[in-house]
Amino acid sequence: MKEKKRLTAKEVAQLLGTSMVTVLRWAYQGKIPCKLKKDTYSFKKNEIIEWAKAHDLMVKKEDEKKVETHPEESVSLKKAIQQGGFIHNLEGSDIFSVLKNAVDKINFPEGTDRELVFNELINREEIASTGIGKGVAIPHPRTTLNLNLENPVIPVVFLKQPVDFNAVDGKDIFVLFFMFSPSTQIHLKVLSRLSICLRDKDFLSLLKNSAGENEILAKIEQIEKDLDHSE
Repeated sequence: MKEKKRLTAKEVAQLLGTSMVTVLRWAYQGKIPCKLKKDTYSFKKNEIIEWAKAHDLMVKKEDEKKVETHPEESVSLKKAIQQGGFIHNLEGSDIFSVLKNAVDKINFPEGTDRELVFNELINREEIASTGIGKGVAIPHPRTTLNLNLENPVIPVVFLKQPVDFNAVDGKDIFVLFFMFSPSTQIHLKVLSRLSICLRDKDFLSLLKNSAGENEILAKIEQIEKDLDHSE
């Protein structure tokens, strides 16, 4: 039987509503199912759809009109964190109490249904922990919710004491980056930037040593500038 036509990185980007640069980065990092032949990545559509579902990513319908999105470099992780702010010494002894206390303190737009936000965050944790390892978690709802956001917002929450979050490496969580975005595309773009920062040893060291907020933001700005220059 003749093999179905494989997708290009550009076609996968259109399917997932993200940038081609992000898809290629995922492929290079081995995070997305693909095949490398003669320095070119190709993808099976059914595998990509299944992978997207497993990672709570939305897949565009084939008849959906193409929506123009901002380029990845226009999405600023630093600005998203400045918008979300920092919360220090948050009380909590488990996943439930940490998320509940955080939602109560996060500066959401007026009229936000905090109970809905909390329930969506818990629902996401029931599927799979957002504890990505090294003491870090990235809680986020499965859907964008209706928070009337024009730009992504990332509140950074430092815990008073580390908490077992059922993280992938088994280590307790000491800091959480909550992610709220106006669209799935923007969520993916800013998540990509945050992931790059969290792979930087100096950035992780700043988090672990409770560095000042300005110092953390300055490091993010430096990493983002290097990223923009490389793309």
